[in-house]
Amino acid sequence: MSRTLFTSRFGGDLKVAENRERLRRTLSLDSLYFMRQTHSDRVLVADDIGEDFECDALISASKSVGIAALAADCMPITFSAATLIGVAHVGRVGLVKQIAPRLVTRMRELGAHEITAVIGPSICASCYEVSREMYEEVVSLIPATATSMDSHALNLQSGVAAQLQELGVSVRNTGICTRENPDFFSYRGGDLVERQAGLISL
Repeated sequence: MSRTLFTSRFGGDLKVAENRERLRRTLSLDSLYFMRQTHSDRVLVADDIGEDFECDALISASKSVGIAALAADCMPITFSAATLIGVAHVGRVGLVKQIAPRLVTRMRELGAHEITAVIGPSICASCYEVSREMYEEVVSLIPATATSMDSHALNLQSGVAAQLQELGVSVRNTGICTRENPDFFSYRGGDLVERQAGLISL
C-alpha cells in the first residue's frame, strides 16, 4: 500500500537539506529522494542508480523509501501500482515531451499493471495564459489542453489526464491551483525560488 502527500510551502528558505531531512523523519522513511529537475523526458529507477537523479520522473520498488517532485505551478504527479511507485514533475515542456506517459511505460516494463495517478497542486487553466503562438502549438499536439482562443490559456491538468487515460491509467486531480491558493507557492505569483513537494512511498 502506497501513501501520497502533497506539502504546502515546503522548503521556503535556504535550509534545503535540513527541510528534506525533517520531512523524511516526519514520515518515518529510511530514505527520501528528490530529483534534479530540468524539464526533461528522462525517467530513472531510484533502486538502480543510487542518489543522483537528474531526471523529471522517478520510480521505486523499495519499501520505506519516498520519492518526490518539487513544483511551484508545474504538476507534481504521483503514480502507484501494487509493487511500484512513481513520481513526475510535469510542466508545459514536460507535457509536450510526454514525460508522464514515459513513466507509465517504464512502470509497465517493470511489471506494473493497474496504475493510479494523482495530479497535485498546480496552476489551473484560468491562470495559465500563454502567447497565442504557444497556445496554438501546444493545443495542436495535445488537444485536451485547449480552452479558448480568446484567453489562450492552457489546461495542463486536462492535457496530462488525457495522456494517462489513453494508457489506461486511473487519474485523480486534487483540483488545487497554486496561483489562486495562498497556501501554495506559485512561480507566476512571484515565488521565484520556493517550492512545494509531491511525494509517494511504499
